[in-house]
Amino acid sequence: YQATDLSASLQGPMKIASAHGGYHLFGMIIDSQTYARGVPLDASMLQGSVSVEDLLPRFRLEAGLSAQKSRSGGALIGRFTQELADSRRYIRGLPLIDLDLDHNGTISYREYNTASAVRGALSLSNQPLSQRWDWPLDADGKPLTVDRFPKVSGIPESMFQYLQVHPEADPGGLLRAQGIGGPLPRSGYVPLGFMLDPRTVGYDKLDLRRFAAFERDLHANLATAYIDLIDDRDPDFTMKNQLFFDGMDQYKISEQPFGTEQKPRIVEEKFTITRRLPQLPSWLDVNSLASINFRHTRSPTGQCFGDFSTHRTDAMADTWQDSSGGMTPNTTFTNCLVDSSYETGFPYTDHGKTSFSEFGLGVLLDVAIARSTNLLMGGRIDGSEVHNIEYAGTINVNTGTASEPGAIVAQSTRTRGWDDGVSWTFSLSHEVLPGVRPYFTIAQESLTLDNNANRISNAIVEAGHIGQSRLRELGLKASLLDDHLFFSTALYEQRRINVNNPEDPTITVEASSTVTRGWESEIKWVPTPKLFASFYALSQKTLYEPNRGGVVLIDARSLGFQDVVDPATGEVVYPAEAFLFGGRAFIQLPPGVEAYREKQGNPNVQIGASLTARLASGFGFTLSANHFSAVAAGRLQLIELPASTIFNAGAFYDRGPWQLRADVFNLNNERYFRARTGDTLADLPVSAMPDRRFQFTVSHRF
Repeated sequence: YQATDLSASLQGPMKIASAHGGYHLFGMIIDSQTYARGVPLDASMLQGSVSVEDLLPRFRLEAGLSAQKSRSGGALIGRFTQELADSRRYIRGLPLIDLDLDHNGTISYREYNTASAVRGALSLSNQPLSQRWDWPLDADGKPLTVDRFPKVSGIPESMFQYLQVHPEADPGGLLRAQGIGGPLPRSGYVPLGFMLDPRTVGYDKLDLRRFAAFERDLHANLATAYIDLIDDRDPDFTMKNQLFFDGMDQYKISEQPFGTEQKPRIVEEKFTITRRLPQLPSWLDVNSLASINFRHTRSPTGQCFGDFSTHRTDAMADTWQDSSGGMTPNTTFTNCLVDSSYETGFPYTDHGKTSFSEFGLGVLLDVAIARSTNLLMGGRIDGSEVHNIEYAGTINVNTGTASEPGAIVAQSTRTRGWDDGVSWTFSLSHEVLPGVRPYFTIAQESLTLDNNANRISNAIVEAGHIGQSRLRELGLKASLLDDHLFFSTALYEQRRINVNNPEDPTITVEASSTVTRGWESEIKWVPTPKLFASFYALSQKTLYEPNRGGVVLIDARSLGFQDVVDPATGEVVYPAEAFLFGGRAFIQLPPGVEAYREKQGNPNVQIGASLTARLASGFGFTLSANHFSAVAAGRLQLIELPASTIFNAGAFYDRGPWQLRADVFNLNNERYFRARTGDTLADLPVSAMPDRRFQFTVSHRF
């Protein structure tokens, strides 16, 4: 949206002493807005690479560097309901009480503990703006499905007492008439900060570009570099030494609040050798590969976490501004990157560093028998030593009381652990007809159970930080009509296994243990160099295995709160969801509930097609379409995101050094949504995808 991109590349020959080679430089600048109003997408990138023959005896040097600086943010639609997905009907309303007690424009850690006081001691389940409910059971002690949760009349005790003192907030007395009630969390008490003000609650049609779950700023500086020495003059005997570096400096400021600063650094050294075995029978060909590598990762991070404004902000309020995502002093929380003090800010909840060194050795054999049968098999062993430290000075929010919340961690904790894993692969294919090959593959791969910041927690280190993924695939590949028609199809099963600790099944990582079974097919047709057509289809289902439980975000209506209805008119004056939109409600899903075994969020059926045609005059056009089946937004299946079909079209003119191009994306202006990834926070915050948009491109080759 309102995007301007400028890019240029330069390439040519070069000579160093008597060695000849070439270079390539590329630069790009992007200045753009996004579909989410107020979220920028700015980036600048510079890349360079060289390739020089015989710089060292027998070896070719290939080296490159990529540096990027970017700025963006994040945004989701809060207060998402089925009615919003179907008709854009949005629940309005501002928080009932003001948490910004000193009126300085932001809410500190101590302020929201004081203003939205819990009853009893603070704990993981009992927080001022985060409460946890137990899963309802039937008479036999079996978990109910969400649609069968009991409905409980009444309003929370804290709200009833407030309205008794402030009757002006309930002019007609309809809420007080409901009495004290509603489903109770584990603590037995819903703090006052959860409720919306009845005087402001109502319905509206949402502007889908107002993403009220708003992150203010994200900056990232990225750098990647590599130096490779390659000897491949003799294809029967090759050597390659690769040195690789990847680094990132990133921070994110979200006043919901969430703040993080991450500075991971990764260095890897890898040496690979291939050898085709000599003096074999003419019907047998064997190529072998061996590789050894060392990889070191160092990742210091610091962050604070809350995200209480996911639903607290009213996206349709008159105070909406693009630069703030509609956040007001009563929905804006102090961020630890701005003020991490205990008295006036928000202390770090996590501050530590993970360092791990990984060693690997692998071998691979590629065997061709009578030119029609191919066998690929190999094995690899990996070992990894991890050092993790959690620094003192962070806050433990799960202790203390409303008047003296939390406790500063006095001592750092350190953990060290070693783990290893074995990977292997076996694949067999046979040409049954010219160009037609069925195949079978089975494989297992080790994977490091770090998170997206390359951190590994102490619990994961102690339980074993190397997991596994497994694959079984049966398929067919075909190249027909003199290589103008390509076809592939496959049945597959993919398994991902994370921490295996029967003594503590609560230990888990971001990559859940799942099994995915599916089928996919693709066909490509290239009858001439100027015409290309393709079609693909995919159908798959992912299940949790084992069917692990978890803590999942939920809304008040699903928990069992009821609408407050005006008996005279039958109109809803206070929708059930408004009882908890000021904070975050979670429910503890027990393990083994069959109704919630399937992982949601990704459409099970996906279909796509594309066509590109070039005319002799230099003109051409492109057409493409994608279909996504309906899918539940999250594990509890509270909301179904509708099926969607999106068309794109483009036209271009390519003559000599000039190319002109015009594209229309989402040509049919389809309204569709994308679910949030992950299991804990899905269902309610969702992204609205962009509507029809246009892009014009001009390029010139010198």
